Amino acid sequence: MQKKVTIYDVAKQLGISTATVNRAMNDKASVSEKTRKLVMETAQEMGYRPSKTAASLKRNPKRIAVLLPDTVYGYLAEVERGIRRASDDLADYSVYCEMFKVTAEETRPFIDKLYELAEQEFDGIIILPPSNESEVSGVVKELREKTDLIFATVTSDLEGSDRLFSIQNNGRMAGKMAAELLGMLADREKPVVMVTGQLTSQVHRNTVEGFREGSESFGLKFSGVYEHHDNLREAYDLAKVLVDQYPDLGGIYFGTANSVAFCKRLQELGYAGKISIVASDVFPDIAALMRERVIKATIFQNPFLQGRLAVRYLYEYMAEGRQFENDVILLDPQIVLRSNLPLYSDILEQMKDDYIL
Repeated sequence: MQKKVTIYDVAKQLGISTATVNRAMNDKASVSEKTRKLVMETAQEMGYRPSKTAASLKRNPKRIAVLLPDTVYGYLAEVERGIRRASDDLADYSVYCEMFKVTAEETRPFIDKLYELAEQEFDGIIILPPSNESEVSGVVKELREKTDLIFATVTSDLEGSDRLFSIQNNGRMAGKMAAELLGMLADREKPVVMVTGQLTSQVHRNTVEGFREGSESFGLKFSGVYEHHDNLREAYDLAKVLVDQYPDLGGIYFGTANSVAFCKRLQELGYAGKISIVASDVFPDIAALMRERVIKATIFQNPFLQGRLAVRYLYEYMAEGRQFENDVILLDPQIVLRSNLPLYSDILEQMKDDYIL
């Protein structure tokens, strides 16, 4: 049976966004006549037929709930910004997103909110999983069996939950990249450690696995994984614990966005620049610590794009029945050094008013 051609296929063929294809097909003024003609001709050549589902979206608006734990603010702010951008992009197509935040300290309030949202008139729910993913997975599986709700995850995943797809950074690859960086930056005779949020998180476990593999490949003296549960106070206190335990500590990899409090404590203790540090993501405070040579490099996970794609792909499933050959969509991590930090200036400008926790 021949696969149905969707607007996603047309967009991919032309190397443009599905939003542009949609606008062209619906005679929106924001699309040039040249682009509209190219889209229509390509769609016809590929055998595209308008989706009845897509055409009915304006008559039957789709509502998407986004449920987030109140965790590392700078990272979360970027995920939110991506979600808002996607929501703005889709405003012409009667797709609306509503964001909800729940404290990250305990899992129960998160689960209670999930049950509450399931009783409201939402068509889909995007979840950024809290620390105890297994409990939330069970609830999502239960709701999938009882309702018509569609679920997707962003940043981490809910294994065994029957969610539609997950958008996340390639944590395993990021871990390997960080290990190679430390192999070049740190004294290989000195111990290196990894600091993460919590090992109950699937993406953190993947990152740890990648760093372990990389440490072995690049001859690092890997000496352990430490959790700070993405808690500011724990991260701050952990700095003293590690320098006391490893007086000759050579390197640290932060497989979580929460590294600033730890690094500032290192500065207070007089260790700034003495330990090779590879962090995660690009925030104003991290950029400042890189310029001060406290952080040697960071691995960019693009939380903005993760949030944006989660909404976009859920829309494409609702509107066009898009199928996912791989239900885990991994984004490529990027290495950021002082030399290429200016390339991320637009991102930092967007975040200049954020306070990074």
